[in-house]
Amino acid sequence: MFKHNYRSVYGAAGFAALLAALVGCGRTDGLISVTGSVTYNGEPVEEGSISFTPIDGRGSSGGGVIEKGQIVRGVSSPGKIAVQIYANKIVEKKNPTKEEIERGITSDRVQYLPAPYNQQSKLRIDISDSERNFDFDLNAKGDIPAGMTGS
Repeated sequence: MFKHNYRSVYGAAGFAALLAALVGCGRTDGLISVTGSVTYNGEPVEEGSISFTPIDGRGSSGGGVIEKGQIVRGVSSPGKIAVQIYANKIVEKKNPTKEEIERGITSDRVQYLPAPYNQQSKLRIDISDSERNFDFDLNAKGDIPAGMTGS
């Protein structure tokens, strides 16, 4: 399991949400709405974030939020895209300090997807006006889902 501090995880999700909100307000910068689902070992990913980065460096990076297994407010430039997916779950701390208990901080938010889906992402998709819905069926082995090329 990988631990991320709250700021980095929420910062990434906040950035993606802000980007999506700005696009929804009439921007004409060529970004495309992206939808789809995200599952891990056959179960919907309850919460997380997804980022889209053009492989050729042209266009704008984008992203979205994952809620109950669905990509919401997702946006990306068209073209060949590298994808990073982060998913979080709350885990009880094994040995919280007295101060943490007094402050009610007895759990951590933990990023649990394997590195081939985020820090060492091998996920690649091709986004276009006609191809904008993607189903990311992820597993503990870090296998690349069918139809998504790894590199």
